[in-house]
Amino acid sequence: MRKNKQAILFDFWQTLFVDSKERETLGERKALIRGFLTERGHNGEIDIGGAFEKIAPRFWQVYTTEQRTPLVLERLTWLMEELGIELEDGDLEELAFEFGNLGILLNPLPTENAVQIVSELSTRYPLGIVSDTGFTPGRVLRQHMERHGMLRYFTAFSFSDETGHAKPHRRQFENALELLEVAPSNAIHCGDLPTQDIRGAAALGMTTVLYVGCHQDEPGELVPDYTISDWRELPAIVAEVFG
Repeated sequence: MRKNKQAILFDFWQTLFVDSKERETLGERKALIRGFLTERGHNGEIDIGGAFEKIAPRFWQVYTTEQRTPLVLERLTWLMEELGIELEDGDLEELAFEFGNLGILLNPLPTENAVQIVSELSTRYPLGIVSDTGFTPGRVLRQHMERHGMLRYFTAFSFSDETGHAKPHRRQFENALELLEVAPSNAIHCGDLPTQDIRGAAALGMTTVLYVGCHQDEPGELVPDYTISDWRELPAIVAEVFG
């Protein structure tokens, strides 16, 4: 790593982008599953919504204890087990791919002033994404970034479905830092969750910025170095930290 190189990392959800269509998209995903199963002869009463509710604790257990986000294929495997339905491996993989692709329907919008500030900062510093993913994989999140003209400003990506780790695991941050060839002490991380973003970045010695433009969680003992509600506040912080 280059000792003097500096970089800025960002979370995706509720940081650079905000989503207002999660419920509608989940409804489309449930409809996809129902149609997929019907095509394969499963025509009885299938409580897909109830099965999703029952497997939800398994996701959170893995997320918190193993610090990774289970892949869509893994979660759909749980779902089929709950429904008592067996699918061939190829079928389940096809369903998982189509299920993930429906994340395009989320149509998240950039948070206020995000594109402007990211564009400005990218002329002076390399930028990276460090984001946990749920049902929507990193490949689809890149499409959203491209759609809003933001993808071109980033040169490193650490999406949890691709890295096998989730924040606050150190590797989730280190993946991006290594791609950027930047030491943690020369990096700033911006995110919205104290327990994931602030905890993980601070443990590596990064400067932490808590973004509260979408919501504000109580930080408790996880106090960030800076807190902002408007991205226009970030350039002054960067100038102060990097000099």
